[in-house]
Amino acid sequence: MLKSEIEIFLERHGPCLTTELTAHLTRNGNVSPSAARQRVKRMPESIKRLAFLPFPRNARFVYLKKDYGSPLFWHNLIAAFNNTNSIYGAALGAISARNGIVPEPHFAIVCGAPTRQKKHVSADVVLERLLQASLLERRHVEGLGPCIILPQNGEITDISALDVRSRLLGEDLILSAVAAWARNNGFVSYGRVQARSFDKAPDVGTTVWDLVGPCYLHAVQPKVLKEGKKRPAFLAVDVLNKRVGVHDVTAFVRKCETVRQLSRVTCIQMFVSAGYTKDARELLKSKGIIAATTKSLFGRDFQTALTELQTFFRQIIVSSSIDIEKLDHLLSRFRDIEGASQQIRGTLFEFIAEKIAAYEFRSSTIHLNRVFSDPDSVKKRAEADLTIEGGRTLFFIECKGTAPYGLVPHEQFRKWIQEQVATIYAATRKRPEWANREITFEFWATAPLGAESQALYDQMLEELNTNRYKLRVRLGAELAQICEDMGDESVITAFNKHFVDRGRSVEGPFSG
Repeated sequence: MLKSEIEIFLERHGPCLTTELTAHLTRNGNVSPSAARQRVKRMPESIKRLAFLPFPRNARFVYLKKDYGSPLFWHNLIAAFNNTNSIYGAALGAISARNGIVPEPHFAIVCGAPTRQKKHVSADVVLERLLQASLLERRHVEGLGPCIILPQNGEITDISALDVRSRLLGEDLILSAVAAWARNNGFVSYGRVQARSFDKAPDVGTTVWDLVGPCYLHAVQPKVLKEGKKRPAFLAVDVLNKRVGVHDVTAFVRKCETVRQLSRVTCIQMFVSAGYTKDARELLKSKGIIAATTKSLFGRDFQTALTELQTFFRQIIVSSSIDIEKLDHLLSRFRDIEGASQQIRGTLFEFIAEKIAAYEFRSSTIHLNRVFSDPDSVKKRAEADLTIEGGRTLFFIECKGTAPYGLVPHEQFRKWIQEQVATIYAATRKRPEWANREITFEFWATAPLGAESQALYDQMLEELNTNRYKLRVRLGAELAQICEDMGDESVITAFNKHFVDRGRSVEGPFSG
């Protein structure tokens, strides 16, 4: 069957707007614009129209079935949206820049839309419309939890997820470094810097960011209003640990311009990346935004160490082997950054805990970062670091990997035992396949419990109806023994060196 002129054009140039097709037929088909429009309306079934999201002048985005989800599909679609200054193109471009996978709690940060603001489409609405148009998918990704992804011909590769996990670790370290830099130089109030987490994104006005801190420097502080109350300006920062192009920062620029429309908010805006194309840097500078790089802020060695660290953890995931000398070397290179060692150790413990669970429960069915919702209250959600199936018992494990000479923060323990356990248990009761399974919730920590946490644990055990579920806390000594029983030398060495006390004073008993 002969291909139509429209099919030939789409094969040659890729997906496009119907207005572009009409213009092509008018120029090259010797037909009037009205006749060209009729041809476009009668396109063959092999050509699809993008649903739910029309463009100006009633244009539609059209593509061949085989092109859906391809790199060319996303490039042309994002360009078409951006040419009309659409928030949807900015949001899709931001996710595309992040390997096509964004943890759902980060979507409101990266998409470029405010959480709420008159005459603006909110981040929640942007997400729902893109989901409805099948341009985004909501999916659980092992090791990341609930994510928003760009469909890639219906598939998402394990390699992409590995890249995202290592990128997020690198970005968390960048945020720690930026926070330390801003505090130590008096740029922001020392104890009031907030960075993103999976639970909350810090906000300025109607927008949310990777990092926020109030700034009282004279040159940028807003004028005192009639009521005489001193107001701070804010440092607002987003990070993306890669070299970025202009479409990668379009959403960030939109967000910056949105918050500037608020008369009572003064905001110093900074984007931090590994590098910029010329047009991306010029766009940011033309909008009065600081276009920083990790090298310009912290030096070449920091960026090199960051790249090595991401590669290191990626290799752990792939090979399940831990090069302890390499880890020690990397830790030494980040020793001057507050919180960096804790973040690196926390990530390391996640890998070790997964291996411990596979051995202890003799199960190969281990899910990472599963999120469960209480069926009676959809706003109540809780994440289990590890969910282990296999046998008659379901295990839900919370992991806290810190240095052993501190204590498990009581609020973290209280939240787990009083809130997360109840939410996850309620979710299990609504799943028929789990109806007759025994359930155990475990808390694994490398540091000891404080007196308040221990008292709460003892009280909960006394009141617990074990016919519903069981509770168990495993601390450093017991976890270390399981590592010994496993016989994996790389795991034993890593756990003993970074999570077992070696001569430092311990607050409270260090016991299982």
